[in-house]
Amino acid sequence: MSRRIFSSLFFLTLFFCGSAMAVNCQRAVTPLENTICNNDNLHWLDSTLSVIYNQAILRENVEHIDKKYYEWEKLLEKCTSDACIERAYYAGISAISDTNRDFKWEGKWWNMLAPNMSGGVIQFSRNAQWSVTLDIRAWAGLNHDEFTAEARRLYGMLVVEKVVDTSNCKALLIPRKDDYLQVYSNTDWGCRLSMPTGVFLDGAYKLSDTDPRPKATLLSLGIFPDAALDDKFRSLVGADYQNFVDSANVYIYQNDIDNIGARVLSMWVQGAANSRTAIIMYTPKGEIWAGRISPVKGGGLELHYYSTDGNDQRKMPRTLAAWKLRFLDE
Repeated sequence: MSRRIFSSLFFLTLFFCGSAMAVNCQRAVTPLENTICNNDNLHWLDSTLSVIYNQAILRENVEHIDKKYYEWEKLLEKCTSDACIERAYYAGISAISDTNRDFKWEGKWWNMLAPNMSGGVIQFSRNAQWSVTLDIRAWAGLNHDEFTAEARRLYGMLVVEKVVDTSNCKALLIPRKDDYLQVYSNTDWGCRLSMPTGVFLDGAYKLSDTDPRPKATLLSLGIFPDAALDDKFRSLVGADYQNFVDSANVYIYQNDIDNIGARVLSMWVQGAANSRTAIIMYTPKGEIWAGRISPVKGGGLELHYYSTDGNDQRKMPRTLAAWKLRFLDE
């Protein structure tokens, strides 16, 4: 019995030692915690450090990361001003990220984590001893924008105090030793207010002259669960397959109102949700129904309908018929 209790306590100790929690601002009690919670920039850095720590312990030795973390905590606890706390966070983020200090701030970098039909590119246009100029292009479907930012070098990273023409949008660029450039922005504290809908800067960026991401398919996007169903859909819709992929900028599950045990996914393009949208419905038996709305050259919209049961729209399932009525009157 005592051995089981000791074993349980041992694993609980390991669990809590290997977890750095962001400051809980609902329960802030110390002057340091309250200072962090009352400063949006410090709150963002605290949340970012927590994310970086929990990612680090998944790929590195926990004991090694914890040692760095506890050394950083001692540094932080000595701070009694916003400036000191901010600098301590940057030092901790750099140390726990194991920043690549030999990184060359040049070239074109592509966001590998951006969704289908979305993306981000960072290009360094000026590289000085203490600062770097960034040209940023980001998009989500048809929503897009371009930004410029001046960044200062700090602990091997780049710190963007404010992206030009934004509402307090800050960013942190961390060069990793696996040749990726990790970007964190203060999304919930400023950047989201300045970006077009769906557009974000955060992600892991890779150096390339052209977009290095593999071409998306409905299978790779998770819309179809296996290659057999994806191939069946390709045969059904023919050349229109790519248009369905291009409609899947945002895609979500939808209710099967026919109650036939089908899986239903609706999808659309950010910035054109009412004119570039599609729906796919399929059953475990391999039955498929699909519709796609697209603009017509002279104005208006048209429906492209497909079914393994024939393309007669009068036999369209109620689920697709209800979806169609959102965009077309007949």
